[in-house]
Amino acid sequence: MPPSLRRQGGFTLLWVLFLVASLGIGMAALGTVWHTAAQREKETELLFVGDQYRRAIESFWQASPGDQKRLPKKLDELLLDPRFPQTVRHLRRLYRDPMTGAAEWGLVKGANDGIAGVYSLSEASPLKTAGFPQRYAAFAAVPSYRDWTFTSEINPQGGGETSPLPSGGGTGANTGASDGATSSPAHGAAQGGGASEASSTQAICTNQRTAAFNACIRDQVPNSAAYNACISRALLAFQECLRTSP
Repeated sequence: MPPSLRRQGGFTLLWVLFLVASLGIGMAALGTVWHTAAQREKETELLFVGDQYRRAIESFWQASPGDQKRLPKKLDELLLDPRFPQTVRHLRRLYRDPMTGAAEWGLVKGANDGIAGVYSLSEASPLKTAGFPQRYAAFAAVPSYRDWTFTSEINPQGGGETSPLPSGGGTGANTGASDGATSSPAHGAAQGGGASEASSTQAICTNQRTAAFNACIRDQVPNSAAYNACISRALLAFQECLRTSP
């Protein structure tokens, strides 16, 4: 083969190798971008789904007939409340964990072994570290999705009123199919100055409970016996604060 053809063949081979390498690098970068975008979308879904479970648990508590308030024993009870002869739903459907794709959730146990909240079983590290709703501000400093704990805020005093929900949230049970709970008239605090005092007291107790939850997340291994006991103590302390406050 003439030298000129050999040189041309060599250049062609180098060009093909360079093209293949460039395509490989481009595909790898595209894959990273896609994976990041998919994970951020799952994070957004987890925040929504976890909050729906929290609202549904609060709705279940609020809807308890008479003075016998209780938490659900299993998540299926949020879908069809067994305490009523008619159909009462607190959740449209049982959601899967967006991070694992599984139907199983970690459960935060409350009084009488009821379900007080849920959390993801994924041990992956979150991409999102800021910009959370105020209720979930503690998520910014946790190492894994298991620490994104969606815990109900229950006031066990007469009337079973929950602590304030974000704007647009509800606390009552509903007989149709809707995500979370629809709003119902609040019970407990009286109009005027009494309502203001009750709101102030509840805010103090809620802040104390949030600090206790953050301590549990910081000091305990998620889903361990010590962690669940810590969460239960925080809930009981919150209930006691509300009960003994003037």
